[in-house]
Amino acid sequence: MKGRRILVLVLAVLLAATAVGGCATQGPPESAKPEPTPAEPVTLKVAVLRGPTAVGMVKLMEDAAAMLGEGVTADIQVVDSPDLLSSKIVSREVDLATPPTNMAATLYNKGIPYQLAAITSWGVNYLVTADPTVNTLADLKGKTVNVVGKGATPDIVLRYLLRRQGLDPDKDLTLDYTLGQVELAQSLIAGRSQVAVMPEPWVTQALMGNQQLKVAVNLQDAWAEAQQGKVQMAQTCLIVNREVAQAHPQAVAAFLDAYRQSLEWVTAHPGEAGALVEKHGIGMKAAVAEAAIPRCNFRFEDAASSRQAVEAFLKVLFDFAPASVGGKMPDDGFYYAP
Repeated sequence: MKGRRILVLVLAVLLAATAVGGCATQGPPESAKPEPTPAEPVTLKVAVLRGPTAVGMVKLMEDAAAMLGEGVTADIQVVDSPDLLSSKIVSREVDLATPPTNMAATLYNKGIPYQLAAITSWGVNYLVTADPTVNTLADLKGKTVNVVGKGATPDIVLRYLLRRQGLDPDKDLTLDYTLGQVELAQSLIAGRSQVAVMPEPWVTQALMGNQQLKVAVNLQDAWAEAQQGKVQMAQTCLIVNREVAQAHPQAVAAFLDAYRQSLEWVTAHPGEAGALVEKHGIGMKAAVAEAAIPRCNFRFEDAASSRQAVEAFLKVLFDFAPASVGGKMPDDGFYYAP
């Protein structure tokens, strides 16, 4: 009886060992497992406006391979005008672009499938004057102020800020829209114009050309004050083609991170960035770019963290001119969520 129990135990042990051994031999050995298939290389087509917007991307232009990582490249085109940029977005020639935020909203409201991925510049507009009596917006009463582009963002922002100061922009002062950016900078330098609202880098060029000129009002600071310090002016953004983002989320994430790094580097190294601006033909000399960079207010904030500022900015434009944001405030789908 005892011998029979021993025999049963031995057989049980042998069966267990066979079962374990059978499991161990299923499938190829570890060394024979196939290597994971590498991700297919992705080239992202990017359009950026010539001027301050392109300045913020100059480090990425210079060091794209190192900043984007393996398998991701960027074909960055510098375009000369908002109209040309809009055309490239509408035709879906590019995967990412850097339009004014209200242009992005307008295109989205027209059904163009691009989403706001980040705000990258928080305003570049300033009140420049040689008039010693003008130091605040309230001082503009009775003055003639040159503004580039009637109905454009700087015009709407100025009108909004003047009303916050109790001034009627159509009655209490004269707004002159006859000069473009280049002509206005030249007119200020020559002393033909005395007060103007203009963007960088034309502000810097005017200041360098006429030592009597000064920045009297930083419109970005005036905006923040009007918003009770809650939000800044979300003027320029980065948008991404929704279909491209869905198909290549890792490549898009790599680009967003690289662009963030580029903006931070440009802000921290204006001298070196200025040299790269001239090297890459972005439309200004190194010295101008270096002086202008601190007034370009570069900072990368993704769609989620910048949404409150974006909505506040677009609401002001919508209230003044609904067509400036596409006739309505954009819905939740406007904001890219990785």
